[in-house]
Amino acid sequence: MVKSIPYKTAFVVNPAGGNGSALKIWSDIAFCLDKAGQKYQVYQTHSPGDGIRLARQAVKEGAELVVGVGGDGTLREIVNGLDFGKSILGIIPAGTGNGFRRSCNIPGQWEKALRGLSDWPPRFIDVGEVNGSYFLNIVGVGFDAAVEQVASGKYHNLKGYLAYIAAFFEELALFKSFHSAVKHNGSFYEENDTLLVVVANGSFYGGNMCIAPQASVDDSFLDLCLIKKMSAPVATLLAAQALLKKPLHHSSVITEKVRQINIEADHDLPVHIDGEVIGTLPLEIKVKPAALRIIAPATSVESEITS
Repeated sequence: MVKSIPYKTAFVVNPAGGNGSALKIWSDIAFCLDKAGQKYQVYQTHSPGDGIRLARQAVKEGAELVVGVGGDGTLREIVNGLDFGKSILGIIPAGTGNGFRRSCNIPGQWEKALRGLSDWPPRFIDVGEVNGSYFLNIVGVGFDAAVEQVASGKYHNLKGYLAYIAAFFEELALFKSFHSAVKHNGSFYEENDTLLVVVANGSFYGGNMCIAPQASVDDSFLDLCLIKKMSAPVATLLAAQALLKKPLHHSSVITEKVRQINIEADHDLPVHIDGEVIGTLPLEIKVKPAALRIIAPATSVESEITS
């Protein structure tokens, strides 16, 4: 049974999320809301950028709580349409990976996430900013962005994580390392043989992949993870460690806490922002501490329910 949501609420739904499963999830949610007599507005996205426009429209029309029904890419768009001084973000995970909900300890089942809109008090979280645009979870340059690109393209018909697994092993054989230049915390260094550079606000992406187990959405920092080129067996071992939420302790891995960071490379590379391959180099990334209120449990990620 749905409890009354104590805010003027709007839902922004991406019907294509989760390879179309988001539309079925929304149908079930709407049934529950209507049965409970809950008042709400609903907006559906149809093309890139709609989430920004519709979130702005929802706020303009009086919504206090804007709930994203979709994946991390949908949430990123919604956040870029909110008024941080007034708006509260809610999440119903309905994408393929839903990494950010894990970083916020939000259950994967839509029923539990929906009840949470009534049960959990708002809390403040950090927001990242990349080249003037907001992101919630992770920015990645290089290998992981190439994997995302291939998974959502060539292997888009594969279900769940199978697309990412297939793309991972394909890119492991094909991806060429690159020269990176990273400036942060007043320091500057270069790496000639870079596999990927990740800047994380949350810990998880691509579903259960924990690329930055030390990251927290409310510590006022972003987490840098730079991984150098390595052999295929070692890369596979590190990927397994990430799936098991283990720290990536290896001589080829550099991790640091940062507040602002600039990233360049010797040639153009794919860049993903919250799971969408949309960014371009160079990147200027910084953290906006405690910038956004979100409806989420006030518990640590270590106790997160992974189902």
